[in-house]
Amino acid sequence: MIFNTFTKIIRLTPSGRGAVASILLHGSDALDILKRHWTGQELRVIDQPLFGRFRLEMIGQNEEIVVHVSSRNEIEIHSHGGEMVVSAIESTLIRDGACSVSWQEFFCAGETQRDLALRLLPFAPTEYTAQILLDQFNGALNRECAEIEKIENETVKRQRLNRLKENAETGKHLVNPFRVVLAGASNAGKSSLFNAILGFQRSIVNVIAGTTRDVVSYSTALDGFPVTFYDTAGFRETQIELEQQGIERSRQSIANADLLVWVVDLTVPETEQPVVPNIENLLLCFNKIDLTDSDNSGDWEKQTVSEKSITVSATTGQGLETLLEHIIHCLVPNPPKPLEAVPLEAAAFNETSL
Repeated sequence: MIFNTFTKIIRLTPSGRGAVASILLHGSDALDILKRHWTGQELRVIDQPLFGRFRLEMIGQNEEIVVHVSSRNEIEIHSHGGEMVVSAIESTLIRDGACSVSWQEFFCAGETQRDLALRLLPFAPTEYTAQILLDQFNGALNRECAEIEKIENETVKRQRLNRLKENAETGKHLVNPFRVVLAGASNAGKSSLFNAILGFQRSIVNVIAGTTRDVVSYSTALDGFPVTFYDTAGFRETQIELEQQGIERSRQSIANADLLVWVVDLTVPETEQPVVPNIENLLLCFNKIDLTDSDNSGDWEKQTVSEKSITVSATTGQGLETLLEHIIHCLVPNPPKPLEAVPLEAAAFNETSL
């Protein structure tokens, strides 16, 4: 007997080996389909778990399961987490007319803020970004828009709208990390700084210039926001083709950066340094302060704005914490407060990059 094809099977737990797997059976024929293969306590709508056995028609065996019948149209099935068991349950239900859909298709069919928040939520890399997404799922943006519509003062209204625009930039990085690129001259200490930030040796460090010839990356979190740091090949004149390719990749990384940390070696005269890129999203990092006279570190620092520069030692760790504070401030100058509206967009979700 074939039942209504609008009854859907949705896996609520990831595929693979696990202790318990959960499946949602949703549709007008959900209860009728389950009854055909059920032996145990009476299946009825009740706010308690029901225990029984499910007949796996494909292999001719019974599987002990627990179900929760929240309505005739919605039933949770909890079974052993092995892939063979879960697949056998799905196959049995499909034979009776149910169809299997992904949780994204079932829960996130629309493009409302609630839909987008739910789509992003399972991939939130930190508790902080997950909480922001939960706030959006619970209607933070709708409430803010409703309040803005009631404001008669145009100046106040514009301020609230500008704040939404600012938070929308943050909303793009609740799942997809900010890209922070460390670049500069060869042997400026980029790889040492990269390792110091991460707390372990991710990049190879050597006194020979040009050691880094490819882009090395690692993802972490700063103040609850996901950030990927990129260590790049140093800029210098070279005839080595492999190193030239690395420098070209450095340029590409800079073009895609949310923030460029340009590392300057304070022991090298300014006249021998490559030209600092003229871009807005730039933070100057003066490295190797431990090897210089702190009262006479050259003309570099005198020509920069304090908010856009920091002095550090990748070797001793001096200034490292302040550098990280500057980085996150550049990326998120005014983080969202609890329950604040953060607009989301479909383009912010890029599962293939996770």
